[in-house]
Amino acid sequence: MDRYSEIIPDYDVFMEVVETHQPFDIRVNTNKTSIKEIKKSFKEQGIGFQQRKWNEKFFKVDERPGKLFQHWMGMIYSQESTSGIPPTAFNLKSNDKIIDMCAAPGSKTTQISALMNNKGDILANDRYSNRIKSLLANIYRLGCLNVKVIERDAREITERKKFDKVLIDSPCSAEGNLREKEYLREGADPEDIRNISLLQEQLLDKAFRLCKKGGEIVYSTCTFAPEENELNVQKFLERGELVDPKFCFEHSKGLIEWNGQKLSEELKKCVRVYPHQLDSGGIFIAKFKKM
Repeated sequence: MDRYSEIIPDYDVFMEVVETHQPFDIRVNTNKTSIKEIKKSFKEQGIGFQQRKWNEKFFKVDERPGKLFQHWMGMIYSQESTSGIPPTAFNLKSNDKIIDMCAAPGSKTTQISALMNNKGDILANDRYSNRIKSLLANIYRLGCLNVKVIERDAREITERKKFDKVLIDSPCSAEGNLREKEYLREGADPEDIRNISLLQEQLLDKAFRLCKKGGEIVYSTCTFAPEENELNVQKFLERGELVDPKFCFEHSKGLIEWNGQKLSEELKKCVRVYPHQLDSGGIFIAKFKKM
C-alpha cells in the first residue's frame, strides 16, 4: 500500500481502518418489500441495524445476512456499501435497455432491476458457467422480472443491438477488498495489475461499441491502482465525455497525476472511495456519455 500513501487522504486513518473487520451490509430489495417493512421485521427479531446515510436502502446489520430469513425470501441482498454505488451513477429511465457486461453474482444487476421498478430491459452477461448459476439464482430469488441472462466473453458480445446504458464492473486486482483479504494489504502484484489492465481496456472498448450515441457507460473497479483506473479511462476521452456523478457522500476525486505523469484534468470527474470514507471497501467509478 505504500505506493498509495500520497494519494489516499488521511493515510494513517486508512491504514487503521483496513485492519478492522468490514461491517455486514445489506440492501433492501424493493422489488419484493419496502424499507419500512424491513425495519419493522428487524426490530421484531431483535436484529441490530443502522441505516446508511448515503443510501437509505443500505443497512449495516449485526448478524451475517445469509442467516436471516429475509435473505432467503429475497427481501434483502448481502451487498457491501461501496458495491452499491455504481448503479446509482446512471440516470435511469423506465424504458431503458441496459447491459451489465460482467454481471455475476448479480449484485448490481438486481440493484438496477429494483431501481427501475422491474421495468425496462436488462441483459446480464458473464463468461463463467459456475458464476452464471449464482447469477440466475439471485435474479430468481430477488424477483427480477426485467432481466435476461447470457453467457459470453464480454469482448465477444454481438454489436447488432445497442444499449442506452452499459455497466462494466470490471475484473480487477481487487485491492479494495483488503479488509476481507489480508494478503491484499501488501498491495496487488504489479504484473497482475499490468495484465488485467489490458483486459479492462478491451472491455471499455467493447462498452463504447455496445452503447448508443448519447448513452451512458459506467466503469467501476474495486481497486486503487491508477493503471486499472484513470490510466485506462484517459484512453477513451475522445470517445466519451466524462460526467461527474455528483455523489453526496465523502469521496475523493480521480487522479490527474501519477508517478510524475500528468493526466487530463477531466479525470477529476472520476470518483474514488476509500474504506475509511464510507466504512466499507474501496471502489473507483468513471461515468461516460458516449459522443
